[in-house]
Amino acid sequence: MATTSSDMLRYTSKTLSNKMLILSEADVRRCFPVSAAISANRKAFSLLRKDGGAMVPTRIGLPYHAPPNGSIKTDASEDWSLFKPAAYYPPPQNIHTTTTDEDHDDILMGMKLISLRSNNPAKFNKPTGPATIMLLNAETGEVSAIVAATYLTAMRTAAGSALSTELALKSNHDNKRTEGYTLVVFGAGLQAEMHIKCIRYLVNINKLVLVNRSSERAEKLKQMILNDKEPDSRSKAATPITNISIVLLSNEAEVKDAVSDADVIATTTNSCTPLFRGEWLKPGCHINGVGSYTAKMKEVPDEAVKRCEVLIDTHEALDVGDLQCITNESPNLAGLIGDALVGNIEFGSSSRRRDGINCTFFKSVGTAIQDVVSADVAVTYAIENNMGVTVDM
Repeated sequence: MATTSSDMLRYTSKTLSNKMLILSEADVRRCFPVSAAISANRKAFSLLRKDGGAMVPTRIGLPYHAPPNGSIKTDASEDWSLFKPAAYYPPPQNIHTTTTDEDHDDILMGMKLISLRSNNPAKFNKPTGPATIMLLNAETGEVSAIVAATYLTAMRTAAGSALSTELALKSNHDNKRTEGYTLVVFGAGLQAEMHIKCIRYLVNINKLVLVNRSSERAEKLKQMILNDKEPDSRSKAATPITNISIVLLSNEAEVKDAVSDADVIATTTNSCTPLFRGEWLKPGCHINGVGSYTAKMKEVPDEAVKRCEVLIDTHEALDVGDLQCITNESPNLAGLIGDALVGNIEFGSSSRRRDGINCTFFKSVGTAIQDVVSADVAVTYAIENNMGVTVDM
C-alpha cells in the first residue's frame, strides 16, 4: 500500500521500519538543489581520505551488446551495466578526523546501478546513462529507499568539478575577481547543464562558450541558461549569464579562440580523441574532465595534462585515457580532491608551478560514495518536505 513520505519515519540506518521510500527523477530535481549537491559532495570526498570512514568495493560490470542474431559480444565498444556499492562507517571516537560538514552519526550503505546505453538518445529518447540508487537500513539490511539517479549522477559529478574549480582559483588568490570568469564547456547534455549551474554557484562566471558537435542541442542549452534568471541566493554568481556563444567542434579556429580565452574548461563528452590542443591553454586555466571513463577515451591531450597540476577524485582516474601520460609518481600529480578539501595537500599553489606546469586539471571518474551520500541527503530532504512515495515492504 502506498503512502505519502510523511508516514515514513526520518531516514536513518537505525530506523526499524517496514517501509521503503521511492523518489522519482522529478522528486530528486526538487529535493537535491545545487547547494545540497555541493555540501554532500564536499563531505563525500572528505570521507575518501585515510581514516575518513568510506568503503568503496570494486564495481561489478556486465557487458551488453544486442546484435541481430541475439548473441552477446564482449568487445571494447559495447555498453555496460555497472553495479557500484559503497558504505560509510563512522570512525572510532579515538581517531581524530576533520571534515567541512557535520559528521554522520550512522552507518550509510547503498549501491548505484548505472547503465551506459549509447543508443538511448536516438532510439528511445532516453538518457545515455540511466541510473538508480538503493539505500539500505544498515541495521536490518533492508532496502530503505530507491532513488532515481540520472539527474543526481550529473549533479554530483558537476559538484565535484565546482569544488575543484574553487580550490584552483582560490589557490591563485584570484577568486575575488569581480568581473567574472570565462567558462568553456565541451558538450551540451545534462552534464554540461549541471556543470554550468554548479561551477557558477561557487565561482562568478560572466561569459560562457558552449562547444558542441551540433548547434541544435547547444542552442537549446543556451536558451535554458538564459532563462535561468534566479540563481540560488547563496550562489557566487553576481548576475545571470547573458554573454553566451556557441562554437561548433569542427571549427578549429573558433575552438582555439575559445580555449585560449578560457579561465575554466569543462569537458563532458564521450570523445576518444582530444577536444583541443594543449598549447592553446593560457596560464592559470583550470580544466575539469568528466566525460571519459575508459582507457580508450580521451578528452584532454597529453600536452595539456603535462602542463597541469593534476587532482583526481579516486586512484581509478589514473586508468583513464586522459591520464595515460602520468603515474602515481609523476611530480605534477597533486593527489586526491578529498585531501585537498580538508587541507592535507595544496592544489593550484603558484609556488608549485614550475618546469612548464602552469595550469590545473581535475580528472573525475566518479565514486559510489558520492552517490550514497548524495542520495542520503536527497532522501532526508524529501522526508522533511513530504516528497516521494513510501510503500510497505
